[in-house]
Amino acid sequence: MALTPLVLMDADIYLGSADLSGYSNKVELTAPIDPLEYTTFGSGGWKARVGGLADMTGSIEGFWQAGDLSQPDDLFFASLGTNQIPATFVPTLGGTVGDLAYLTKCLEARYDPSGQVGQLFAFAVDLQGNAPVARGRIMQPMPTPRTATGTGTGQQIGAVLATQRMYANLHVTAVSGTTPSMTVKVQSSVDNTFSAPTDRIVFTAATGVTSQAGSVIGAITDQWWRCIWTITGSTPSFTWSCSMGIAAK
Repeated sequence: MALTPLVLMDADIYLGSADLSGYSNKVELTAPIDPLEYTTFGSGGWKARVGGLADMTGSIEGFWQAGDLSQPDDLFFASLGTNQIPATFVPTLGGTVGDLAYLTKCLEARYDPSGQVGQLFAFAVDLQGNAPVARGRIMQPMPTPRTATGTGTGQQIGAVLATQRMYANLHVTAVSGTTPSMTVKVQSSVDNTFSAPTDRIVFTAATGVTSQAGSVIGAITDQWWRCIWTITGSTPSFTWSCSMGIAAK
């Protein structure tokens, strides 16, 4: 099989209700498992190990900017110590429906604005996970604002076992209009026709910039998934992204 290298020129980084893609130049996601040793005299001279607790750590680095909660300094100070922040990392900027995404929930554990004379003022943020890391897909790409009710494209993400959950992150980064409101639902179906879809996750109606994380426990035999949205208000506009992925519960 021929290797097709991915040069990380562009990426999407969503933390809470902010799109950090245009401020950041490095992102790191680590999902370690504690190795627990159970070596005995019967191990034949080799150490024996079993996987213990799983964890998630992450970091984002980039260039300092301030002014409102869509910009790094304001966001990171407001979120420092905040738990259960939805986070989504996408290796391709903007992405399209079906692109690879890593999603989780995390604690912002450290914010480090730093620099030296004559150099660019920068930042680094450390994230500590408190939820599984799901490897999934983008179901609604960020760049295109939505102004009317719509239905996303179905993706065959797969069935959810009894030991798993389907996780979903919603990031709403910009809202305008008079009394705008948007309700996003995650649906599943036995096939790609969605002739009789089942609502699996219903996010709280968004009336401003916000972020939410939801999940549904298996077993679910449906393999096809999509998101739908209902938008109301006078000249409403929402810029948002939704990602989904399956991981252990």
